[in-house]
Amino acid sequence: MKIGFISLGCPKNQLDTEVMLHEVVAAGYELTSEDIDADIIIINTCAFIESAKQEAIDNILDEAWLKENRSLKGIIVTGCLAERYREQILEELPEVDALLGVGSIHNIVEAIQAVEKQSKRKNLPAEQKYRSFEDKNTVRLGGDRVLTTPDYAAYLKIAEGCDNRCTYCAIPSIRGKFRSRPMEDVIAEAKDMDALGIKELTLVAQDTTRYGKDLYGRYALAELIHKITEETNIPWIRVL
Repeated sequence: MKIGFISLGCPKNQLDTEVMLHEVVAAGYELTSEDIDADIIIINTCAFIESAKQEAIDNILDEAWLKENRSLKGIIVTGCLAERYREQILEELPEVDALLGVGSIHNIVEAIQAVEKQSKRKNLPAEQKYRSFEDKNTVRLGGDRVLTTPDYAAYLKIAEGCDNRCTYCAIPSIRGKFRSRPMEDVIAEAKDMDALGIKELTLVAQDTTRYGKDLYGRYALAELIHKITEETNIPWIRVL
């Protein structure tokens, strides 16, 4: 089975894609960068603004053409669009074969296996298709991944979610409450990036400057950056 990935949206989404890529490779699947060669396509979506939603839908419909005209067996939709419109997608986009919410990225191999089985049945009703929406507030942050950035650069997720609940913003309902990664976990991953020869490390979160407030009762972004510079040789650290 050849698996293709399309990653849309922000660098945090890209990091989730990298984690799923690693789990797919670890399970023995082959990756392909050409969707025309893929047996299953995973589309990691954004749903923050209208144009992002439309981009996700356009990509789903583009890949659906391959189901009709080539060897593509299934489309798995993950990420923010899946999380935000979990009740509508399978009904309104029957081309989609499985849904994973943002709390279920570690179930990607299970989803692929389910779609493999489903592909043997035609016109499967929405209620019989695979879906997984585990608690987005408890999903493990970080983990082994396949880097998709240039070989000198990498993103590093230091927190997820947001508690601000601005009236114009859907992020808290999609990504959940604000939660920081423990500093020792972030430092350990930074060391891994250093060992790979990364020269430019970009720290990402939804509410980056709030890092540490939930875990340590204080704003700890400056402390985190100091520790990364002390314990690695990475010369460039950026904050997104």
